[in-house]
Amino acid sequence: MKIVLIAEASTKLQHALKLWGLSFLVGEKVLFDTFSSGRILLKNMKKLRIDPSKIEHVVLSHEHSDHVGGLGELLKTNPNIKVYICEGFSQRFEDDLKDRFSVEVIRIRDPLQIAPSIHSSGQIEGRYNDKTIFEQCLVVDRGEFVGVLVGCCHPGVVKMVRTVLERFGKPIDLLAGGFHLLNKETSEISRIVDEIERLNVKRVMPSHCTGREAVKIFRNRFQERFVAPRVGIEL
Repeated sequence: MKIVLIAEASTKLQHALKLWGLSFLVGEKVLFDTFSSGRILLKNMKKLRIDPSKIEHVVLSHEHSDHVGGLGELLKTNPNIKVYICEGFSQRFEDDLKDRFSVEVIRIRDPLQIAPSIHSSGQIEGRYNDKTIFEQCLVVDRGEFVGVLVGCCHPGVVKMVRTVLERFGKPIDLLAGGFHLLNKETSEISRIVDEIERLNVKRVMPSHCTGREAVKIFRNRFQERFVAPRVGIEL
């Protein structure tokens, strides 16, 4: 099952310009997150020769604008998409979406198959800015292993990896996306990287909100098992 990084932003300048977030395409029909800008999302799809009309499912990791911001422009192009959100998303998010589009919204609490070999992890609870937040990741079944795509890991990247291992019972051959280690102390990052290694994750592609220091530590530790993110990369 081919995974393609459609859009990604991780620099301070991009954050200042509100060009932030990420988006992955899995197969031809499933999109995980929609970046912050629909214009850039659709522009990158065109450049990568991806047909948005073939997308049938959009899974949103969490409610923040850098992961849902491109959804509106995508739905204008293809209004037949099913949108999957965590049960813990606000009712306002769903109501606003349905006010603008005739779209089917599916709330997820427990692991759910989205398409053959593609699953939501089910929602995972965490804390962000002293508030409860709910997040899901996308789990791609690759036979003996699973690939795991994460948005921001607000519940903690280790917690999300452990949850996938518990719920799906297969080792992880790829962990890709935002690990939310920006502004963490080096000692804490190193402890988290230690734990990811102990959990036997085979390859990592940290991006978006992971932070430069954490990316450097992951690169040094995983070496040939580290994948550098770039738009268009196939995983």
